[in-house]
Amino acid sequence: MNPVASFSGLATGIDSASLIQQLVQIERIPIRRLETKQQDIQSMSRRLGEVKSRLEALQKAGEDLDGTDEILAATATSSDEQSIGVSATSDAPLGSYAIEVTRLAAAERTYSNGFADKTTAGLFGTGTVSIQVGTDAAVDIAVDASDSLEAVADKINASGARVSAAVIFDGTNYRLQVAGEDSGATNAITFTETGTSLGLDDPANEVVAASDAEFTVDGLAMTRPTNQVADAIPGVTLDLLTPTSGTPTTVKVDRDSDASVEKIQAFADAFNDVVRGINSEFFFAGEARVGDSLSGDSMLRGLQSKLGQSVVNPISGLTGAYDRLSAIGVRLNNDGTLEVDEAEFKDALASDPDAVVAFLAGDADAGVTGFIERMSTTVDAYIGSDGLLSDRIDSMADQVDDLDVTIESMEMRLDKYEENLRNKFTNLELVVSGLQAQQQQMLSMLSALPAIGGGL
Repeated sequence: MNPVASFSGLATGIDSASLIQQLVQIERIPIRRLETKQQDIQSMSRRLGEVKSRLEALQKAGEDLDGTDEILAATATSSDEQSIGVSATSDAPLGSYAIEVTRLAAAERTYSNGFADKTTAGLFGTGTVSIQVGTDAAVDIAVDASDSLEAVADKINASGARVSAAVIFDGTNYRLQVAGEDSGATNAITFTETGTSLGLDDPANEVVAASDAEFTVDGLAMTRPTNQVADAIPGVTLDLLTPTSGTPTTVKVDRDSDASVEKIQAFADAFNDVVRGINSEFFFAGEARVGDSLSGDSMLRGLQSKLGQSVVNPISGLTGAYDRLSAIGVRLNNDGTLEVDEAEFKDALASDPDAVVAFLAGDADAGVTGFIERMSTTVDAYIGSDGLLSDRIDSMADQVDDLDVTIESMEMRLDKYEENLRNKFTNLELVVSGLQAQQQQMLSMLSALPAIGGGL
């Protein structure tokens, strides 16, 4: 708005600035109403966004209970963790196992003859070094008169053979070290030198032979090419660290019911966050509803009802005692929140773990949809890309944008209205000021006339 010269009240005595301000404020009332409406929509959208975030957290918590491995966690312990490390999955058979390690698996490591320098060329002749790992095709390394130990190491590393090469210093001489990348007897390395004197093909220079791990499980002799053994005991991974020196190590596999309780409790906590968030919107404190109130909101009422139904309704297609959440020790309170009975949940896991898995995660072979998937489907109907809650929040964002456009347009009209008022009052002041000037001029002229009858 362009500034307009103002002579407020100089001629008329009217406080036009104050009058204009009051008139503009009256005309601004519709704008303030729209701004209040916009703020109410933004407040409701923010709080609905919080409900959506809690639903997303609920869905995430459910992912920790949607499969056998997640529900029936197992824990494995070793009586000698310095010798054998251990981990287990849910399908590991429970029990104790006596394990004795006789020898660890190793990758072959061979050193060349010693040389006085690592950068001098031509110390070991020219020719070809052939490297064959296990039954892989042999790889030939061409050795030139300009090659040093370091140059040969670089060529070996670039050859693609499953070995690595480096130059080490033993305190007197430099030696080329060639180490296999894979352990196990089948990965032994065969060196063939033609024309060179590195000595890699000398059996005496083999420092570590490629070998398998040798161990027993409950007295049964076994060998493996690596020290990470995942197929000796189903679902159990053994990390062989050192030989056990004739004393067996006890590996014990138990059901990790505490981990399962933590997951079901985390799910209940996430569910309760959703319920309490909705309940807080419906809470009546004895005050009149304000414009941003969600009390009695039909969508939230529907969500509240569907969550409650998902919790109390049985799972169709299941037989046996564990067909609903309360049967495994998770009950619905009067306020709609969940409470986990840890002891009862553990009893259900111990009594029939497969039935608990079928209830929570479902049974694809039997065509049974589990509780977690059913809950996730309910939640997704609200927070999915076309979900009720997502659409509601998007619609509110559109309303806010539309109100921005309307308010901006009304502000522009109000600016024009104020400018017109200022122009009118300024013109009024100019007219009155002109009349006053004329009056003064006439009075001056009259005062200059001789008095009637004067001089007689």
